[in-house]
Amino acid sequence: MTIEELIIEALTAKERFWFVEEMKVIERTDSTVTLHFIIAPKLFIQFFFSQRSKRFSLALVGNSGRLYGRDRERGVWHRHPFGHSEQHELTPEGMSPQPILQFLAEVEEILLVNSLI
Repeated sequence: MTIEELIIEALTAKERFWFVEEMKVIERTDSTVTLHFIIAPKLFIQFFFSQRSKRFSLALVGNSGRLYGRDRERGVWHRHPFGHSEQHELTPEGMSPQPILQFLAEVEEILLVNSLI
């Protein structure tokens, strides 16, 4: 995946999910990008991707910090479960070829089940 492909997926995902108010490119370099999907004033999703190292971090962030997340580091995926975001659960199944769409579907369920919005 390239930064450009990631941004295209993000723009598509923004239109598909009712809870995303706005997308912001927080930082972009030749090899990295950080995006925020704003859900509410103190609730957002952050995506960080490094094209060089292939590191990918996806996080639902609230007042107290990360609420839920998934990360790929050194080619291995792990999850930070909702309610226990300090934990690391290995996820050998990884993520789908469209990780932003998959992550937003997971976040949608978390938001609804936990009445976060």
